[in-house]
Amino acid sequence: MIRLEPYRRALAEAGFRRSLLPSVIARLPLGMASLSLLLAIQAQTSSNSLAGVVSGVYVLGLGIVAPLVGRGIDRFGPKPLLRLTALVYPAVMALLAWAIGSGQPVWLWVLLSLLAGMTLPQVTAQMRSAIPKLLAGRAEQQVAFTIDTLVIEVVFMTGPPLAGLFLALGYPLAATLAAGACGGLGAAWFLHSPAVASWAPHPGRASERSLAGALREPGLRAILVTCLFYAICFGLFEAGIASYCNQLGAPHHTGWVLGLTSVTSATGVLLYGSRDWPGRLAAHYRLGMLLTAALIALCAAANDLVALYLLAALASTPMATVLAAQNMLVVKVAPAGRVAECYTWVGTALLFGVSAGLSAGGLLSGNDSAQLAIAAAGASAAIGALLARGIARHQGA
Repeated sequence: MIRLEPYRRALAEAGFRRSLLPSVIARLPLGMASLSLLLAIQAQTSSNSLAGVVSGVYVLGLGIVAPLVGRGIDRFGPKPLLRLTALVYPAVMALLAWAIGSGQPVWLWVLLSLLAGMTLPQVTAQMRSAIPKLLAGRAEQQVAFTIDTLVIEVVFMTGPPLAGLFLALGYPLAATLAAGACGGLGAAWFLHSPAVASWAPHPGRASERSLAGALREPGLRAILVTCLFYAICFGLFEAGIASYCNQLGAPHHTGWVLGLTSVTSATGVLLYGSRDWPGRLAAHYRLGMLLTAALIALCAAANDLVALYLLAALASTPMATVLAAQNMLVVKVAPAGRVAECYTWVGTALLFGVSAGLSAGGLLSGNDSAQLAIAAAGASAAIGALLARGIARHQGA
């Protein structure tokens, strides 16, 4: 049974509550932008490969620049970069929509897509960095991290239907414009939130010079490796589900199956955040990955569509709880003055892992062998759990 009282207490904290809503709006592009580009280019050119390249370049731009942006936030504060990206991101997204809609050269699409990914406001890292300050010394910190993880689940649940709605209305590029507007307006609103106001420079941080930055911290490196394998599991699982639905002669059920997994994942993290669980946080992290691995392995045994729905929904239940535990672990291992950079590194590992998993899943699930991709997803989560055994000694370091 999910207890709602802890969530009421966390949302009663004015600083957290007033920061949360603008952060949700600013993060809507995470679930909407790359898909909107994919759908718009497919509609414009009927080329799946070109659409995949341009949307993939957007994700690449987001991943490669995020750690540098996080380092800049830690050193100079969030305000300069928020002001810049709140203006540049919607402008670049509008240029990209114009370039696609007016038939400009493809190289310009690719360039603008890369730039759009690089300029997305990094609100997630700032929000998570601020939670320990907004709820300093409060038991509601864990619930706040859970709520923030739930926000990402909601963003990825609502983004695709919004992009699909614009396509259904005959305006596929409007979704790209809407994603840019949400990112810019949300960042501008978040700029005036308590999360941004709570930032303070760490003594000695401005004079520190290091190419490795937060990667010098062994605890962060341990989390990143496990995060990468767990994200590969996500990509493999998604590709495997899509292929399995196709094998069963019901490709149109792919979206419904994956949508159901998002609902059960969100339900799982709500349950996790509503109670105090015994054991150390690193143990929760590892156990969640092991449970994911075991439940995904069961999915490979599904022999019809009904079984696939049920087993996929069950397998996704612990997924978001692992990410919630991971977000809390990052705070515990992050070097002083480098929390935002740590969170952007984690985001980059997630993006690259999911992309690698999707690519590998496409290869493994060829020739009517979707079960192989699903089994590989479970194996990847199990590897992540084994590699997570060393994280506990870094907690609080």
